[in-house]
Amino acid sequence: MKRKYLLLSFVAVALLTLMNTTKVSSNKTFARPGYCGDPTTSLTCVTGGCHGGNPQAASLQNVLLKIGQDTLNLTDTLNSAFQYVPGQTYYINFNVLATGYAFGFETVALDGTNAPAGSFTVTSPHTAIHGGYMSHNIAAHAYNSWLFQWTAPATNVGPVIFYYAFNSADSAIFGNYVSAVPDSNIFVGTVVINEKNGVGINEVAGKVSSVQVYPNPVSGTFLLSFDALTSGNASASLYSVDGKLCKQLFNEGVNGGTFTRSFDVSSVSAGIYFVKLNVDGGTVTKKIIVQ
Repeated sequence: MKRKYLLLSFVAVALLTLMNTTKVSSNKTFARPGYCGDPTTSLTCVTGGCHGGNPQAASLQNVLLKIGQDTLNLTDTLNSAFQYVPGQTYYINFNVLATGYAFGFETVALDGTNAPAGSFTVTSPHTAIHGGYMSHNIAAHAYNSWLFQWTAPATNVGPVIFYYAFNSADSAIFGNYVSAVPDSNIFVGTVVINEKNGVGINEVAGKVSSVQVYPNPVSGTFLLSFDALTSGNASASLYSVDGKLCKQLFNEGVNGGTFTRSFDVSSVSAGIYFVKLNVDGGTVTKKIIVQ
């Protein structure tokens, strides 16, 4: 009988251990998409139920974000003084300075309409992308700094806002990875950056004028009209709000004069897009809404 009770006790302990381990492992991997305080969900790692405690404001004392065009030249701080070049790919280094035992983070880049601005690329096995959000892949005490890429929108979408949240848990106990943990230290913050002046929309004086896109919004076919003030090559493309090329509209030589042509976008998903026109090196970008 004692042997039977011992066996049942052993099984019960093993099951509890397995359940806790499973729960810990699932939460130690990547952060849930949409838990960095951005306006699309307004959730954080705390309000979303992943961790306990109260969210604290991020500051220069607990986080440092560096940005640059290569890993050996991360000389710029990702703050309001930084200006992005449309279509340029940057490396971003997310460094947690707050002390702790285990760390994790999540971030997203949005434009003024709360649509994705640009795109992320994983460059390290310690990061992952889920639902457009860049986050840690494994929350562990060995990593409090993550490197990844962000490609800026290819067209002028205006200011880009980075929303982010990170954790610096106090100890290695299992509780730090499950809900309602008082010793989790969750920080949240935002960074707003602007497009670099004079880049993306090139000087158009003497190149092109009277650029029109209509009807707008459009549900099928729209007209692109402009006056080419010089001879040369002209082209136009349709881009999504995250800077991805959706459709090449035309690419041909022009001799100057008024240009008007219709383009069918009935096969394009509904949303906000940008028509980027280039005439002999002068570019103009127009926003268009596809219904």
